[in-house]
Amino acid sequence: MTTHPVRHNIPADILALSHERDELRKRGQYGRADALKKLIEDAGYSIKDNPRGAHLVILPTVEIDGTFYRMARQVPSLLNESDKCRFSVQILANNCSEQARRCVESIFRFADPKVVEVWLLDNASQDELNIWALDFQKQMPNLHVIRTSRVMGEAEARNLSLSQSRGRYVLLLDPSLELTGDIFTPLTELLEDPDNGIVGLRGLRTEDLRHFEESDEELVEAVSGTCMAFSRKLIKQVGLFDEGYRYPSYMDIDFNFAVRDSGLQAVAMPALPLQGHPAQSHAHLSDADRTRLNKRNFYRFLQKWGDREDLLLDYEEEEYEDDEELANEEE
Repeated sequence: MTTHPVRHNIPADILALSHERDELRKRGQYGRADALKKLIEDAGYSIKDNPRGAHLVILPTVEIDGTFYRMARQVPSLLNESDKCRFSVQILANNCSEQARRCVESIFRFADPKVVEVWLLDNASQDELNIWALDFQKQMPNLHVIRTSRVMGEAEARNLSLSQSRGRYVLLLDPSLELTGDIFTPLTELLEDPDNGIVGLRGLRTEDLRHFEESDEELVEAVSGTCMAFSRKLIKQVGLFDEGYRYPSYMDIDFNFAVRDSGLQAVAMPALPLQGHPAQSHAHLSDADRTRLNKRNFYRFLQKWGDREDLLLDYEEEEYEDDEELANEEE
């Protein structure tokens, strides 16, 4: 029997369809059951199956610059549209109004409005971020605001924002970061190198695909998603973020490996003029919840990339080349 939904205002006809689908699945009639699943999802509800029956969840509505969509899948993608600026900056915020404001304001302080568009995705914040954003948007028309009615998973929210991008390049920026200078010129110079697929502030290296550590080296296995830039056309080649990542950890590393699997490099640039502040996102989570979510994402990453040692950088070769250069200098 269909379990009771978290919200009790799901229409009776939707509940009846869900119950009918449960019965079809019990009888092994999966084709008809899948057809009913699509009807339910098209009506705005996601389905989570469990042994006692389907659990229905109301999908979040989405508002983009004043236009409302019943659910995220109804939002048209602009990824096939031509570029209209150099950078689309993506900021995902949830209950971190002060940081998001500081981050957005710093972007417009150091960026030419003709060069940059900013996409602020307010992921169902309960603070006053949306009020400030709509007011600031009157001064900065290149600020675009997306607001969801319910919290979306990290990758799903990122993909929603990415689908609206019209910049030649995309920059993911954590709201805890503040620009202290022009970051767009040096990022552009790196991205114009055809060998570079993904660039950013913090580089991550690993020797075993299980432990990642921050590195000051230029070439790295991955660039942290706190400040990560890539060409918008690259999305067509490697795809969007894996929406199985509802929590941010390993989502960025997963995307880096997809980019590097296409033959491109990940390059870190620690000298970018950025100031970091203590992150406020996910501050409501307990240590136990953080550990659980990190493990879930780690195992997802490991399942996809855990045997791809061919994507590891050659440490021994780099050390050998450094020793050889030193020996030549001594001669």
